[in-house]
Amino acid sequence: MSTPALIEIGTEEFPLASLDVFYAAGKELLAKLLTKNRLDFTGLRVEATPRRLVLSIENLAPKQREEKTTILGPAHDRAYDASGNPTPALEGFLKSQKASPKEVKIQEIPRGRYVALEKIQKGEATAKILSQLLPELLASFTFPKTMRWEKTSLRFPRPIRWIVALYGRSVISFSLAGIKTGRSSFGHRFLAPRTFSLRQAGWKEYEKELRRRHVIVSLEERETLIRKGLKTKFHQRQFDPDLVHETALLVEEPFLIQGKFSGTYRDLPEEVLATCMKKYQKIFAFRDEKGHLANRFIAVMNGRRAGLKRIQEDYENVLESRLRDAHYFNDEDTKEPLEKKVPRLGELAFLGRLGTVLDRVNRLRPLAAELARLVGHEDWAKSLEQVASLSKADLVTHLVGEFPELQGIVGREYARAAGETEEVAQAIGEQYFPKNLAEDYKQLAKKVSPLGALFGIADRIDLLVGAFGTRLEPTGSEDPYALRRASGSIAKLVRAFSFRFSLSALIRKAYELYKENGGKLELSAEEICRKLGEFLKDRVAFELQVKPGTRPFEILQGVVKSSFDDLADVFRRFDVLSEFSSRHPKAFFKTSKIVERTANILKGVKEPVNSVDPNLFQVPLEKELFGILQKREPELKAALEKKDYEVLTQLYGDAFFDSLHHFFDEVMVNVEDVTVRRNRLALMKRINILYTEGVADLSLLSQVKE
Repeated sequence: MSTPALIEIGTEEFPLASLDVFYAAGKELLAKLLTKNRLDFTGLRVEATPRRLVLSIENLAPKQREEKTTILGPAHDRAYDASGNPTPALEGFLKSQKASPKEVKIQEIPRGRYVALEKIQKGEATAKILSQLLPELLASFTFPKTMRWEKTSLRFPRPIRWIVALYGRSVISFSLAGIKTGRSSFGHRFLAPRTFSLRQAGWKEYEKELRRRHVIVSLEERETLIRKGLKTKFHQRQFDPDLVHETALLVEEPFLIQGKFSGTYRDLPEEVLATCMKKYQKIFAFRDEKGHLANRFIAVMNGRRAGLKRIQEDYENVLESRLRDAHYFNDEDTKEPLEKKVPRLGELAFLGRLGTVLDRVNRLRPLAAELARLVGHEDWAKSLEQVASLSKADLVTHLVGEFPELQGIVGREYARAAGETEEVAQAIGEQYFPKNLAEDYKQLAKKVSPLGALFGIADRIDLLVGAFGTRLEPTGSEDPYALRRASGSIAKLVRAFSFRFSLSALIRKAYELYKENGGKLELSAEEICRKLGEFLKDRVAFELQVKPGTRPFEILQGVVKSSFDDLADVFRRFDVLSEFSSRHPKAFFKTSKIVERTANILKGVKEPVNSVDPNLFQVPLEKELFGILQKREPELKAALEKKDYEVLTQLYGDAFFDSLHHFFDEVMVNVEDVTVRRNRLALMKRINILYTEGVADLSLLSQVKE
């Protein structure tokens, strides 16, 4: 009979980052441990509040599954002598396994015949396994910071104060960090601090008992309550979703209150006000009906308590102090124009061996101008150079020193104050977009200007060329310089704006500028182009959210193999072919089969097959196929020149499918005569590259059906 299990680890207030780790990894780690220990279950639930971590297991089997295992012994010819009697090798094996000769079986494996034993590993009681499993589970988390607080030296983010461990109605008995398990839990620290006893492990009863004691154990429900309060009680139409998540992790029962601050601070940029509130007090900036920041805020308390007026005043006093500091920093920073701060960037190092941030600015000016020329907007070059000149100046301001997350935003405001054009100031503020790689590229195009997007691409290319050129590329899960994020941002920006430019040309320009400004690159331009190209291919796949083994992934691989230098064109070809394959499966089948059959016949060919000589044709079908090629080639090349990939795919299939199929049925390509063979292979290659060199190598697709 299957039974639920419940484990609650009560702690001192857990750090936000560690709670996120628990939510992100808890279910997967628990599932792996249960499976590893042969414990069957039907469902898992992981929840947490600031002072409790909860694991719930549905329909947990009463004991482990039995497992049949095969244990190989010595090879058959070593196990028995010429008379068929056991050798010392076999006797030693049987003794070590506590088995008799009668239990021996002969098993054939690729290495030969071996003696073997089949053993059944019986299952132990679930309660016993769980008592061993929990310490192993806690040790498997990778928390950002841990501490030791008791004599067993367990490392954990915060001290453990109680442990509930129930299997059905029974307590799973063990000790951890000097705490014995039981069925006693605690409610809200302030509103229901007394201990209470849980009768059984059922989730519904557990959730109900906690709710009665002012604890909402579901994070999703706490987030919903906060969003609902912001919308209905305070009429907020827009608010920080990350702050909703953070405040939900900080409380066990959300309760929202409002406060105010002096209107004299409203001349600070909105982002400064909102960041000041979020960073130090986790409170929401208040927006009026028009969406403008008002001199009010909304705080999320941990349950409604007495003395709300005093609590509100405490929030207000702390905020006033923080805003006073921000106002002072702003006044100090604006005593000189932004451009006057640029020389101080020479005091900031960039990636250690790559000079200073001032060196970087000196590279970014011509690099951004070059990108403007590459995309066909040379008229933007001057503005982009000015953006580059001022882009990093806010790094040496007091305000960014206090609020690093306001990089770019502070630069934008100070550029405006210094009289820069709005398009330059705006681009400075947009240089770090997108903030999140999960952001929809269409939405990104609405809130970032083309100038800001272009500078963002140039900025990240400079970073990537420098990092890859000094062998700092990511390894495994390690990415200390956020290079995956940088390359993912390039992919998203190109997709959002469809900027057409040569990636390799931009990389080579960045390489040259490194040599002129602070460069100590270890790799050649060719090596960097190759490595960075492969790296960006993965980021394009990530941006498109295509998974290996799927048709979209195969289409992307075919597109990338054809050409990758123009990222906007990569996205376009992928979109066109993905849609075409769905809307016109028969036409797509024809084109893919032509590419596949011509590619297969050319596979492994090492001899030169460059040009087709009609004088070497031996059968009418060769001449007929070549005639079709000559007739349709101009039309196909014209479609390719216009980047009309849908028309090209349709025309290509119509032109060659039937004739090529007939050709392969009647004509042997790989004949013994070298001259004739090369000529026929050259004909196949010319048909193949007519599509694959400009669109996609569809021979990489599997199981294409009409």
